[in-house]
Amino acid sequence: MVVPYASGGTTDQVARLIGQKLSEQWGQNVFPDFRPGGGTVIGASAVASAPADGYTWLLTVNTHVINEHLMARLPYHPIRDFAPLATVATTDYLLVVNSSIPVNTLQEFIAYAKARPGAINFGTHGVGGLTHLAANLFQSQAGIKLQLVPYKGPALPAMLSNEVQVEFDALATVLPHIQSGKLKAIAVTGKQRMAALPDVPTFRESGLPDFNVTVWYGLLGPAGVPAAVADRIRSGIAAALTQPDLRSKLATLGLQPFASTPAQFEAMMKADSATYGEIIRAGNIRIE
Repeated sequence: MVVPYASGGTTDQVARLIGQKLSEQWGQNVFPDFRPGGGTVIGASAVASAPADGYTWLLTVNTHVINEHLMARLPYHPIRDFAPLATVATTDYLLVVNSSIPVNTLQEFIAYAKARPGAINFGTHGVGGLTHLAANLFQSQAGIKLQLVPYKGPALPAMLSNEVQVEFDALATVLPHIQSGKLKAIAVTGKQRMAALPDVPTFRESGLPDFNVTVWYGLLGPAGVPAAVADRIRSGIAAALTQPDLRSKLATLGLQPFASTPAQFEAMMKADSATYGEIIRAGNIRIE
């Protein structure tokens, strides 16, 4: 299971959890192979060129289809050169603000930002990543101007020091700081509220009905994986995701189990490619 990120992150944890369950089911080791670098391109390239026998997979996220619009040349096509096997989980971001900002709702933040165009720093993890694109979408739909500040790593340390005042981040990352009062959660980017923070509404509930940003984790193989092999992998994932201990562990990471069919997964990738491609073109975003 090729993981196109360095070890230690959420994708690493998902790979290990899923790999362990599949190993138990099949009596055959399924293990992560870390190939970080190139904005996931190095790992994806390794899978695209691997034999289409079902023994090499890519565990990736939305970035896989976003890169096509950010990079001048990719050594593969993110959809045609891969076989969608199954999604594993989804998660949403929280819009959080530093507690020094005197707002408690999304509409209060929008009004606060409109009164201070370009004066509020919005931290993002890199240029062209999902949090950066979500920030551009937010600005466009809310009619506000924020100062986007990209970081090579997570923006959370800058949030806690008030170097930036607002960001999108994962529940598991920011929950301790929300509980301590250092940060305030304003809205959820997906379609449903989070069980851990049931009082925090979604963007849709808060007046931006067309805003929806959801992160998916999914498995891809090289194009041409036999249908019977792909179905066995999908069935294994679906069975693993019914197990209470795995579901509980995913929940601690802020993830919701989500087992799709290959057709559903491919449709999701195509939809995200269209959505984020439009955002990238509108913002003239390019990776330096």
